Amino acid sequence: RRRKTCLRYGIAGDPDTAWNKNGGGKFTFKIKKSDIPSHLRSRGWSDARAFSATQMKKNPNAYFYRHVAPHESQAQGEWTQEETALFLDTAKKFGVGDKWGLFSSYVPRRVGYQCSAYYRELIEEGRIVDPRFRLTRAGKAVFVGR
Repeated sequence: RRRKTCLRYGIAGDPDTAWNKNGGGKFTFKIKKSDIPSHLRSRGWSDARAFSATQMKKNPNAYFYRHVAPHESQAQGEWTQEETALFLDTAKKFGVGDKWGLFSSYVPRRVGYQCSAYYRELIEEGRIVDPRFRLTRAGKAVFVGR
């Protein structure tokens, strides 16, 4: 699925190639208003969401963290059994880390922040054990490090 999306939209197969092939430069988390096209600023999105909409080819992780592929509509609410199975298969095959946008490109109609939140939910339910996370007294999974 991810390969089809990459081919369909001309996205490089790995993050470093995508970054360098599409202008490179120094990465920063700081977003300047001037970097956001006016037609995206007018949508009522956060600066991060608006800017990430411009990053599909250069920084696909940032794009897919907040957006699905242009031909898809974003799923909302509870995860289906099929989505859960695909999520777990993807986690087993590739592992999980800090590239939730790229991870989500394997799960149709879900974005990176949904996958990250779902992963923590699965830890909280005891369906996944990850030593990099601890449960708070309230039962919330918190990342504590590698």
